[in-house]
Amino acid sequence: MEKHDLKYVSSLYGGFWNFDARDFCYMTNPYFPPQEFTDSLGANLRMLIKSYPSTNWYLSSLAAKPLGLTSDEVVIANGASELISTITDRFVSNLSVPVPTFDEFLNRAVNQGKKVSPYQLEGDFELDVEGFIRHVWNSKSNAVLLINPNNPTGTLTSRESMIHLLESLRHLDLVMVDESFIDFANYDPAPTVMDMIFNYPNLIVLKSLSKTYGIPGLRLGYAVSGNRDVTASLRSDLPIWNINSMAQYFLEEFGSYQQQFADSCSQVRYATQTLYNELQSIPNLYPYPTQGNFILCRILSSFTATELTSRLFEESNILINNCGKKSGLDDRFIRMASRTVEENAQLIQAIRALFATIPLEEMAPSLEAES
Repeated sequence: MEKHDLKYVSSLYGGFWNFDARDFCYMTNPYFPPQEFTDSLGANLRMLIKSYPSTNWYLSSLAAKPLGLTSDEVVIANGASELISTITDRFVSNLSVPVPTFDEFLNRAVNQGKKVSPYQLEGDFELDVEGFIRHVWNSKSNAVLLINPNNPTGTLTSRESMIHLLESLRHLDLVMVDESFIDFANYDPAPTVMDMIFNYPNLIVLKSLSKTYGIPGLRLGYAVSGNRDVTASLRSDLPIWNINSMAQYFLEEFGSYQQQFADSCSQVRYATQTLYNELQSIPNLYPYPTQGNFILCRILSSFTATELTSRLFEESNILINNCGKKSGLDDRFIRMASRTVEENAQLIQAIRALFATIPLEEMAPSLEAES
């Protein structure tokens, strides 16, 4: 197999199996679907690849059923990312967003000529709710984005605070809440605002099934709104067949595996907390507490994020995320996706081995001393 450097491999944004790479970059549930589900998909593979899928309203109804909703409130998409562009194009002129965040939202808005008004998160990246509300007013934004739990920081805004935000921002054209990681939050019940969609006509909730159900290759996500004019406009921007037949089969069957899904989320939480505890024991890293299935870390040694991610790939064939170019961060931040407990142990071993090569005099002072 031809050897490629990290820059080339990262530029592909996927297909990492071609490079025998261990992917701790993209955040997805490694404990779902169960084997019997994938076996069932495989047994029907020939039929599925030889058949056209159904159209969007029907597939949306399949995704809506477990939510107690209908296709009038849900729009299924080829990954939640397919919806970002049409949402920003239709409803955004000036977007307020706490940063750091998932930059695809910012990139789409900027590419469409929209204004972006970033709100810098400080300290451990917890959202200052009142400060953000003032920022929205002062920036004269017509739309906001809130990712909960936030990516890449892993911070979670409480349900009470989310409702306060929705009430305070009722005047806006759009409040977009991305809850792609909320099933991994260590809260019972999870602080979702999905049940508030009929109270706030400007609310759109996004969800990536790719992440929560561990199916990034099937490319599934949805937008939910209690405003039927909003969902109808989003659906009108999608092609008649935007979901493939294998993804349709998943939507038809996944309701039968909800207990296995709940169990898998518990396993994800345990694996992530174990990874966080191990990272805390590495003097050269400051891991931030997380409510997602990923951990943001600040590097406390002489390594930059660029150097660390490059060497991990070159020496261990491990991919983690270099957050140095993310809005609101610098070249001392990395993000690691949590995988299984066993895979995470391999990641920790590789990181320890890498930091062991740093001379003692090149170690940076502690985070507290720098602050």
